[in-house]
Amino acid sequence: MLEAFRHIRLQEIAEVTHLLSPEQVQAPISLNSSAVDVMTDFQRVEPVTISQETQIDEALEWMKNQHVRLLFATAESNSISGVVTARDIMGSRVMSYMQTHGLSREFVLVKHVMAARAQLQALTHEQLIHSKIGDVMLTLKDSGEQHILVIDEGLAQVKRIRGIISASDVSRKLKIGFEIMYEAKSFAEIERVVTHGGGI
Repeated sequence: MLEAFRHIRLQEIAEVTHLLSPEQVQAPISLNSSAVDVMTDFQRVEPVTISQETQIDEALEWMKNQHVRLLFATAESNSISGVVTARDIMGSRVMSYMQTHGLSREFVLVKHVMAARAQLQALTHEQLIHSKIGDVMLTLKDSGEQHILVIDEGLAQVKRIRGIISASDVSRKLKIGFEIMYEAKSFAEIERVVTHGGGI
């Protein structure tokens, strides 16, 4: 199988003492940076999907495998039918569905606990271009959600989900604790932590 390839000769590095660094270091991200800086853009990154007919523990395993906390649920036609998060699967929604329908956990599917498309809200990519990370953090905090979907229109005026912003990505890029957005009593507290570091 490897006959078409060749060995490449490795080089000694005893004389090499320097690391190359980017000539233009990216400016540190702050609350005033463009909100686009914290969006996972599906033009560059493949969205992670799962059939809405998948059993919830399989879906949770898929999330862990893909290092995400949200999956786009798809119907038979491969169209998006909703989203399911780790919180949906590990929270009270599953137990509630089991009790209401008299089912054991193994029979609970993604479609039973997901947020259906009709329940979802999003920002437009246009809104995002004109927003700052601080605006997005405030929006996440007020909604109590951990993700915001971003939509745009393609060339044929077809609306599509363009990307996603997650609270964990925002906190990682700003180098603050994930919990801070939800524990802070005021947005000023978040701003203070981002500016000066430390906890609340």
